[in-house]
Amino acid sequence: MKYWQALIVIFLGAVIAAFTLRFANISWQNATYNALSQAEAEPEPEKRAEALSAPINTYAPLNSNAKTSRKAVKSITDPEYVPPISRVEKQKDNFQGDLSDTNAYQAYLNQKDAKLKQQYIAAVDVKVEQIETLLARGIKEGLPQQQLQEARDKINALKDMQSELRIELSERDNK
Repeated sequence: MKYWQALIVIFLGAVIAAFTLRFANISWQNATYNALSQAEAEPEPEKRAEALSAPINTYAPLNSNAKTSRKAVKSITDPEYVPPISRVEKQKDNFQGDLSDTNAYQAYLNQKDAKLKQQYIAAVDVKVEQIETLLARGIKEGLPQQQLQEARDKINALKDMQSELRIELSERDNK
């Protein structure tokens, strides 16, 4: 590298450093900067609470001579709903046997499948009752026949699936 190229690199480095320090509001000429930044890093609890609760004007012009400070940033949007954390432990229905015993594991899977089908059969009655209530309300309020027929089709499909599952469970029990 030639002498003039080295001078250009040094000059550009100095310009970059000057702009970085200028726009970061840090001055190498300010001897009290380090002392001020350390004092601001740990504000008193009363001042900190005031700073956190004070509204922040995000459109305020920047003051280039202002000391650097750490202000709390207000969130853009507050959460609409935060569900409560449930401390109730869920019942663990994991396989407790030996995984190398395929017959025992298959029996566990069959039992789990039967339990799921029984829960579906029990849930159909509640769901059909809800849909029938909505169907009666729809008839009363004069909904179009297409929507009423859709509700009737759903009721029939749920009842058909319920009867199919009952047949499957009874065939499984007879084996």
